[in-house]
Amino acid sequence: MRDHRWLRVLIAVVTLVTVLGVAGCSSGDGSDDSVTGVVTQVTGDLGSVESFVITDSAGKSYQFTPADGLTFHGGPIDHLREHIVSGEPVAVSYEEADDGSLIAVVVGDAD
Repeated sequence: MRDHRWLRVLIAVVTLVTVLGVAGCSSGDGSDDSVTGVVTQVTGDLGSVESFVITDSAGKSYQFTPADGLTFHGGPIDHLREHIVSGEPVAVSYEEADDGSLIAVVVGDAD
């Protein structure tokens, strides 16, 4: 009977590297994602935005909470309300928080 300890070690190493690689690619790791769509809802007082919803071309809706200090191309974030009326799409870069909520970190007109 041959000694296959080296094969077991190799399999263990490959398994460990695969598991660590998958864990590093999971959501909630602080990486930015982006989506483009039309603004369908903005909540908050006049001059402020607590959250907003955009719907992409496939019909999927995304609810975002703006990051602290978020602006719309350097202007007030409540400009999003104008996009509800105009229907012009916006592009949102976001991070997924540990609790699964989406935090908008960049918002601007879609190109």
